[in-house]
Amino acid sequence: MAERGRVLSGLAAEVAFAVLPLFVVLMVLAHADHSRHLFMSPEWSFGAAILSGQSLMKFVSGLARGGKAAKGPVALVLALVIVFGLVPSLLVLYITLQTREANADPSRWLQFFQVVLFGGAAAMYLLLGTIGETWTRQE
Repeated sequence: MAERGRVLSGLAAEVAFAVLPLFVVLMVLAHADHSRHLFMSPEWSFGAAILSGQSLMKFVSGLARGGKAAKGPVALVLALVIVFGLVPSLLVLYITLQTREANADPSRWLQFFQVVLFGGAAAMYLLLGTIGETWTRQE
């Protein structure tokens, strides 16, 4: 159990680095007195897509090294991460960037959805990363 705590701490540190660019965006917007625009930033969707992809890599590489995982559940997890994590993040990123190119603000639901996707991707990264790292360290 202590091993999982160390793994989770390391993964949380990696997620913190994913959040760091959002703090930079917040500082820039706060300096320009536009901090209310933080949730309009496409960096949320970009970060969600990156964390979703990283979740897949951590999970699959750990299971590949462990070699004991059943193919069905692994395939299901991969499909769920792609369908409910990676694809929605990229679609929201596309819509957000297109909206910004048209000099318009993304709708409130889009702002909310990209922040939810980011939070979900961070949680998914912590969960699947822990599983992958645990499998990597098993004998």
